[in-house]
Amino acid sequence: MPSSKVTAIDSIQQRRKQLKNQKRLRSLANIWRTGVLMGLTGSLAWGLTLPDWMIHQPSQVTIIGHKLLKTEAIQALLPVRYPQSLLRLNPQGIIQGLEATLPVQRVTIARHLFPPTLIVGIDERLPVAMVLCERCRIKSPANLEQGPASIWMLDAQGLVAPRTSYVNDQLQSPASYPKLRGYFVPSQAGSRSIMEIDPQRQKEWQTLFPLVAGLDMDVKEIDWQNPRNIILQTRFGPVHLGAYSPRLPAQLAALKRLEQLPQYLNPQQLVYIDLVNPDEPLLQMKTTVVRPNQSKPNQARNSPPTPSSPSPTPSFATPIPLRSP
Repeated sequence: MPSSKVTAIDSIQQRRKQLKNQKRLRSLANIWRTGVLMGLTGSLAWGLTLPDWMIHQPSQVTIIGHKLLKTEAIQALLPVRYPQSLLRLNPQGIIQGLEATLPVQRVTIARHLFPPTLIVGIDERLPVAMVLCERCRIKSPANLEQGPASIWMLDAQGLVAPRTSYVNDQLQSPASYPKLRGYFVPSQAGSRSIMEIDPQRQKEWQTLFPLVAGLDMDVKEIDWQNPRNIILQTRFGPVHLGAYSPRLPAQLAALKRLEQLPQYLNPQQLVYIDLVNPDEPLLQMKTTVVRPNQSKPNQARNSPPTPSSPSPTPSFATPIPLRSP
């Protein structure tokens, strides 16, 4: 057999051996990769159930950044069921829930595995008013419930927390906060004791509060119980604004122009100020009605009044227009 032919056969056999070796190596590599992946998966599953990566009680949750709210009040609203794996927590869900419920500006979440700790950062907003609601429970859009409580602290964005959720010495005296009535509405859940914040009313409050705060006038109370007539309690007396409308800035500007009113009339004779139409403010006054059988002014001072002489009684007079300058 010619040597060239033998050389070609040897070359083919060597090539076959190389291909078989490569195939064997690929098979071994696939087996090795599969084994590694299965090992990693098993290790991860085992690691998720390790007690060292679980939080079992609220003491393993650290709240930082807060000065006004009590730590236990924030912990009570965390949507965490104990025991809970730190790796299975939903940080975004916790952030959204707290930001939709508490008067806070920003919430951050961090997890430490050694030792296992959940760290919640709170950036609070200052309360600006007190909401009165007898023994109410408030449910937030995140389905988190606070209360029951009768006094609630309200921030400028319209979110609340019970007065009892605040550290006492971090708040101003109750008299320094205006009172707000009728801010909460019955919950759609149907329970009488559960209330909620109406999104539209919350948006209106975000506009109403800075306007009232900018009056530089002592507004003691805002009565929102009748949504068709918002009433401000001022040093002049009640101020009727009617339903919330785009005319609100003009209405409060008209009220600002009336701050010299006590110099021209007796506030005790004022029933209320009507600013429903800010272009034509009205004053509702009291008048004294003297009945026909009442003693006349020129009657002798030492003459005793007859038994049938009634005392003057107040009645409502026609509203007096007070045009803005």
